[in-house]
Amino acid sequence: MDQLTTDQWTVIVAVVAALIATWQAAIARVAANKQLVLSERIHREQNEPYVIVDIQPDGNHGSLLLIIENTGPTVARDVRISCDPPLESGWEPRPGEPDLTQVMQEILARPIPILPPRRRLTFLLDNQDRFENVQLPRVYTFTVDANGPEGEVETAQYTVDLDALKWVLLEERPTKRVEDKLSKIEKAVHALVPNNRRSAPSRTHAAPVHQRRSSSGDTA
Repeated sequence: MDQLTTDQWTVIVAVVAALIATWQAAIARVAANKQLVLSERIHREQNEPYVIVDIQPDGNHGSLLLIIENTGPTVARDVRISCDPPLESGWEPRPGEPDLTQVMQEILARPIPILPPRRRLTFLLDNQDRFENVQLPRVYTFTVDANGPEGEVETAQYTVDLDALKWVLLEERPTKRVEDKLSKIEKAVHALVPNNRRSAPSRTHAAPVHQRRSSSGDTA
């Protein structure tokens, strides 16, 4: 077998080097495209509205509130919210009061035309008795669609578990009943204490003794 000449080796090395360079360029081009797509996505998400839907307890009264808020930096338009299963309230309306279940379903059925940044919508959903009502659903999944400055925003989903919220309410904390009983005992003890107490006798102070000196210098 004839040995390769120097020129032939030079050609082979050049071809291999060209193939390696082409392969590296292809890898760099793919990486650059991925980086470009990622940068565009990050830029878009940073400038998109971010609408969240949640159920939160009211710390003052213990009621359950439906919260719709745009935490993003831009305006959200045509916000559409659906709930699975349909959102229900266990609050029994009195005569003349609205049915909260119907109110909630009407709110979610209507698209919100515009929701500015940091705008927060709060709706009364239920009271504390909801946690004792086992006939109504405990877990809800909210699906949110909206439009931002650059078009339709990616669909977002939020799952709310009412059993997890139960322990957030201060009025439903496990020690609440114990604290109430201790408070009643304290009031009863204060009621047994007499109102009129004998005043402590005042202290008597001895008058200072003054000494006189006689003319002879003796003390009298």
